[in-house]
Amino acid sequence: MAEKVLTSNIDASSVEEQYEKEHAASASSNKKKTEFNKKNYLQARLSSDENKKSLTIRLLPFSPEGGSPFKKVFIHTVKVNKELSPGGWRTFVCPTHNEGKGDKCPFCEVSAEAKNLRHNAQTEIEKKRFGEIEFMNRAKAAWIVRCIERGHEEDGAKFWLFNDSAKKDGVYDKIMNIYDERKKAAEKKGKTSNIFDLNEGKDLIINLSRDTNNKTVIKVVDDEDKTPLSESYEEGMAWINDPKKWDEVYTVKPYEYMKIVVKGGIPVFDKEKNKYVDSAAKAEEDKKAAEEELKENLTEHKKDFSEFPKQEPSEENFGGVIIDGEDDLPF
Repeated sequence: MAEKVLTSNIDASSVEEQYEKEHAASASSNKKKTEFNKKNYLQARLSSDENKKSLTIRLLPFSPEGGSPFKKVFIHTVKVNKELSPGGWRTFVCPTHNEGKGDKCPFCEVSAEAKNLRHNAQTEIEKKRFGEIEFMNRAKAAWIVRCIERGHEEDGAKFWLFNDSAKKDGVYDKIMNIYDERKKAAEKKGKTSNIFDLNEGKDLIINLSRDTNNKTVIKVVDDEDKTPLSESYEEGMAWINDPKKWDEVYTVKPYEYMKIVVKGGIPVFDKEKNKYVDSAAKAEEDKKAAEEELKENLTEHKKDFSEFPKQEPSEENFGGVIIDGEDDLPF
């Protein structure tokens, strides 16, 4: 009688394929990230002692193969503890609204919960309060451009993050308006124009100033002349092939880090727990641990000194205590 065999089996090739994919994913996750460096960011902000400044940039594609110099992303700009940010605000890349960055986000969770509470609120005051929380924690669209800053070309590629504008009057719209105007003007003359062209394009001049409400106003104009990205082919290609990636410069923070920020805390990394914890909670835990350790170290070991013979002070005996073979003299 023929031996029966199982009709279902574990295919070796499937196991091998899965292992290879897992190994590749692990290697990718352990890849060394770009370390924080201020030079990776275009400093398109006014410091407290500045009222205006001007930056000149040239846009780069996000890929060595070319393509758009613009990358649409989703962010959370939220109010935080001033110990975390002196200005009181921080921007976080949203893991759930940016493809492949994560499957949960504490800011989105708070926004969704506030939305539900707003729908079930009994008073207008409650609706308004929950509506503000919902809006504050909602993921909002933004743009990142990759560029070279003139005068600081040695820094290599830089990234500039700015908000999208529902009114179509943001930085992205201003740049695209310049592109469209130059293109139409050239077409009227039977010519072509592309301000983004790396060989015959234009630099962009970013003018920052303060308005009467002390808010930063950004104006964008293009340079008068068309110029190449660089006079040197090798230098231009080095900028285009710069290995810095936008998601290594604007990294997604761990879930527990952002969860602490949502609650108004200050995240610190606990090496023993191998995760981020609230600094206040950690300080309290450390205090309690130190107190417990002190109690253990100060446990009193009583001794009966009545058996020791009494000694009268003399020239050779000062009545002191011998410590490590030396007299602890009383003077």
